[in-house]
Amino acid sequence: MSPTEDAPRRSWSELSTDLAGEIFGRILCHADRVRFGAVCRQWRISARRNPLPRQFPWLALPNRTFYSLPNSAFRRLPLHLHRHRQLPHAQSSCGEWLVFQHHDGAYTLVSPFSTATTMVLPRMPTDPPVTHDTPPPLQKLVVCSPTLVAAVVGTRPSQLLLCRPGSASWSCRHDRLQALEIQDMVSYQGKLHALVNSGDLLSISISEDDDSHAGGEPTVSSVDCLVRISPGRRTEPPLYLVESEGALLMVRKENHSTREGSYSDDDESYSSSDEQSNVILNPDDDDSYVPLYSAEQIELQTKFEVFAADMAGSRWRKVRSVGGDRVLFVGHWCSRSVHVVPDVHQGKAHNIGDRIFFLQDRGADGYGGQQWRTVEFFCTIYDMRERRSQLFLKTPLRPVGSLGTWLFPPSGRAAGMSEHC
Repeated sequence: MSPTEDAPRRSWSELSTDLAGEIFGRILCHADRVRFGAVCRQWRISARRNPLPRQFPWLALPNRTFYSLPNSAFRRLPLHLHRHRQLPHAQSSCGEWLVFQHHDGAYTLVSPFSTATTMVLPRMPTDPPVTHDTPPPLQKLVVCSPTLVAAVVGTRPSQLLLCRPGSASWSCRHDRLQALEIQDMVSYQGKLHALVNSGDLLSISISEDDDSHAGGEPTVSSVDCLVRISPGRRTEPPLYLVESEGALLMVRKENHSTREGSYSDDDESYSSSDEQSNVILNPDDDDSYVPLYSAEQIELQTKFEVFAADMAGSRWRKVRSVGGDRVLFVGHWCSRSVHVVPDVHQGKAHNIGDRIFFLQDRGADGYGGQQWRTVEFFCTIYDMRERRSQLFLKTPLRPVGSLGTWLFPPSGRAAGMSEHC
């Protein structure tokens, strides 16, 4: 018998949990982490004993592909929608959830990180109720818990709606929420927090005294204004609300549509490989010209201001940095703060903190009336230290219903994702 045949075969499950945990901690890709946990029971236990910080998001595009950070590659979304043939495209996202709208107006939430995880939400109500009337457009969706979902619908004013997944209808009527335009909303410390277009920050308490399994409807029990902006100091949208290291941040996006003229501050600039090539000058009259910027130029001119909520002083305090170990990912549908550790082996921009990754808003200039045409889509990075934007990603797509949205893998979970990703 050969020495090879004499040597006993060892199982992968015999690898010590400490060593397996060390290996697991070095895996950056969420899909590889899932495959690690699928090897055997011991490795799955090791993965669960070593919870990881919140991971980089995926950038989900309307063509059902996603861009994986930090792997920098386009892949097909691991969705099996043969049971949901009514779902033409994802309208929006909410954390780990893609939001699909049915032809009848109802919604299905699908998690690409779990092949069997879905939520079904009812059709948005019309106000006033009219037979066959079109429901107000969905502006924001927040999954507060497995038994509570909040939605913002309509504009000027917007409405806050609440429901339990699987229920037949939405509910919510509160006098203090009827005349507001909600810009963004997050679930924070057990309450909903809403940022309105004026810059005011509201805390919304939800009563869930009724048994959720018995079909009790959630209701708004109180609304408190935590930060109030004086009328003379109102801010302009778009605004984003982000929880970061226990604090609430208001992120204000500025570009040529929210600020007159181009940026010419001595200490601020925007970057572009060819600054003037995409700027078109159209004659307004014989003596003046009005600059019309391309979509790429608009993104590269974008700047951000970040403010932290000072609850005690009922004010927003401007901050110059989001943290050397923090990156903000902001978008119309979903925004998050992610802890990052610089990786000398990667050496790429998305491994460095104090930056803001941002996407075009749904109504971005240059996209009007082009829902079925192929256009250029941009993901851009704003450097808080250098106060400049630079292009991170450019790809052609058809903006069917949306341009793109962030998807965030569930924190600390390393199982359940499709092996097709």
